[in-house]
This record gives sequence, structure tokens and C-alpha cells, in this order.
Amino acid sequence: MPSHRPRRLLLPEAPRLNYAILTGTLTEDPRPGRSPVGRSVCLLRIEFPVADPEHPELLLTSAGCEIEVPDALADRHGVRDLEGGAPILAAGQLSERWAISGGRSSRRAALVAALIRPEQRAYPQGLLVPGGGS
Repeated sequence: MPSHRPRRLLLPEAPRLNYAILTGTLTEDPRPGRSPVGRSVCLLRIEFPVADPEHPELLLTSAGCEIEVPDALADRHGVRDLEGGAPILAAGQLSERWAISGGRSSRRAALVAALIRPEQRAYPQGLLVPGGGS
């Protein structure tokens, strides 16, 4: 008889500050890109719901974030084969990226992934966070 224990995901060791875990849905197919130091990365754009903190059952809006996935990590988890609409979990450090378009500069939030998991469910049942309580 199969076990119905929650699946647990161990996150990699991380600095205590500036570490985020995001779950969401890809808004487009993965695309190639470059990190600020010129390394090849796979870029993912995800969207996720934002709820009212006092009434979590009420969705206020949706938000988005770009995820930079190092090539080795993307290859290991088949990230380039994903399509828009796929659920995903990512963890890593938050950053900003500047872009110049039409003579104007803008910045956007980016998550530099240390962990990436295409998920069958966007919201896994259990996470183990390094340094977290028991």
C-alpha cells in the first residue's frame, strides 16, 4: 500500500539573509540569457497570486518575478523543456537587473536560483529549510 506521507524537499545551504522561495506558474517558455557577469543562464518568468494578509482567502492581485537558472541546474532538472503554464518552485537569492529599452532604463526583480523544481503541484506539501526550527 503506498505511503501518503508528505513529500519533503531539502533546500541547499543558504545565507541567512536575502533568500526567497517562490512557487508559481511560468508565463512563457524558458529563454536563454546572460547573468551580469556574462555567464549563460536560462531565464524563466513566473507569476503567482498575492493575497490580502488579513484575509488570505481574498486575492489582491498577481505578481511576477524573473528567475535566472544557471545552465548546470537547468540541465539537471530539464528546465529548458518546460512550457508556459507549467508550475514551478524556485529558491535562491533576490536581486535586481537593469535593462535599457527605447532609451529608457528600468529595473526588475530577479531570483538567482540555487534550487529549481518543476512541480506537478505548484505548492509542495513540505519544505525543509536549513537552519529552520524543527
